[in-house]
Amino acid sequence: MFWFQLCVVVVLLIAVGWVAVGGGGHMSPPSPDRPDPAVPDTGLLGRGDVDKVRFSVGARGYRMDEVDDMLDRLAYEIDVREHRIAELEGRAPSQQAETQVSRAAAEQPAEFREGHDGTE
Repeated sequence: MFWFQLCVVVVLLIAVGWVAVGGGGHMSPPSPDRPDPAVPDTGLLGRGDVDKVRFSVGARGYRMDEVDDMLDRLAYEIDVREHRIAELEGRAPSQQAETQVSRAAAEQPAEFREGHDGTE
């Protein structure tokens, strides 16, 4: 009886190992389960690109409020830089860009705006 049980255990271990290394067929191709970050692969990123970013939540997750705050700050700083570049290049920034910068500045806490609002 002992030898029979030993043989059954050995056969089971061999079968599990064989399946684990891919024997018995292949797995189906993985399907994407994460949201598309919608960020272009090339070129400069703008505020609209940052606004479209959505991160997937893993098993342990992430602090959504911290990530959202950081993305808001990055979007604000991109707007401020684009506005400042337009001023330095001598071209008038678009009305939409000025509206976005002023609206974003009103929404940002003071520590984000210090040194970034064109005043020193």
